[in-house]
Amino acid sequence: MDDSPASSTPNARRVDWLDGLRGAAALFVVFHHMWLASWPAFPRNVGPWWVGWLLYGHLAVAVFIVVSGFSLALAPMRHGGTLNGGAGRFLRRRAWRILPPYWVALVLSTIITGFILDPNTGTGVLARGFVVHGLLIQDAVGSFAPNGAFWSIAVEWQIYFLFPLILILGRRTSLRTAVISTVTLVILAHFIATLGSPMNKVDHLSPQFLALFALGVLAVNLGHGELADRLRRPLVAIGLATLAALAAVAIAEGSVWIVDRYFWVDLIFGAAVACLMAAMYSGGAPRARAVLASRVARHIGLFSFSIYLVHGPLVGLLHQEVLVPLHLAPLATFGLLLAVGLPTILVLCYGFHLMFEAPFLHRRDLGALRDIPFFGRLSLRPTVGVPAPVPAADVVGATEATT
Repeated sequence: MDDSPASSTPNARRVDWLDGLRGAAALFVVFHHMWLASWPAFPRNVGPWWVGWLLYGHLAVAVFIVVSGFSLALAPMRHGGTLNGGAGRFLRRRAWRILPPYWVALVLSTIITGFILDPNTGTGVLARGFVVHGLLIQDAVGSFAPNGAFWSIAVEWQIYFLFPLILILGRRTSLRTAVISTVTLVILAHFIATLGSPMNKVDHLSPQFLALFALGVLAVNLGHGELADRLRRPLVAIGLATLAALAAVAIAEGSVWIVDRYFWVDLIFGAAVACLMAAMYSGGAPRARAVLASRVARHIGLFSFSIYLVHGPLVGLLHQEVLVPLHLAPLATFGLLLAVGLPTILVLCYGFHLMFEAPFLHRRDLGALRDIPFFGRLSLRPTVGVPAPVPAADVVGATEATT
């Protein structure tokens, strides 16, 4: 979108706490996969009750999608709901932002998973999975998954093509009408999917995330303007009450019941997150905003996409090649993954970010390739120290996901 300077004030051109929220979601996904490696009985919780909440790593995807809709709507909402340069420029910049590091991660994930973690995978199966994931159609076409988090990248990529349509409808009617229409269409699609084969494949596309993306866009609208101050307290109350109700239901019904109903759980959870984000954007929850906008939180958020892309195979390597031979108890395995694995993974993910993601934060053309090793002269300018801040609207939501 634009390259405006950072600011922590409400309704400013950059919303720093979005980076922290994105980073927290990425870390939750890492914790989820460490939990899953230690107690591999998903969707049943066979581990200690006090870490059972890590089973719901899927909900981090809902957070990413709402954040993505919110981030990408910030600039258009300042310009009457119009994308600067049109839909073509928007899609081109999105492609340069996410596809190069995604494709590099796909190559690394295929090598690690196909030849080390699961060496019995046939060459043909590997090739098919690589092509399907390379084309970002893995949510529609079944194939070998070299990385368990990649399914949501396809979902978000497809949502980008619908985002301009939401804005167009919003300009011709109202943004709230556009969002209500999107949510209604998504619910209708889900009901059609319940009719059985072949319509049930509609749910494979995770249509609920389109609704969550639209709710993220609406959160920007609700978080500024004349009604923002009046809506702040009700939105916080609704958001917190909804999250508390979901937690109570999860405790009462169990994880299997929740996972079987992820369509509705995603919608409800994502709507609660959107309410809280709208309230924070209007100036509410100052303590939460301060924590999420802290230097550490923002820095983790800066390379959260890289964390999302490559943490899965790294967790698998550490678990299978280092911890499994030790024959440890599951709790000890989980503890070592946290104590030793987490710092190691974050360092490696940050290195991946510097090499393959950071160049595309500053340039959205072939010129960025010159800053990548093996693609031309290596320029150290964008990779020395901490990369310069980039607009929250330009940091992908990456879903960035879960099992």
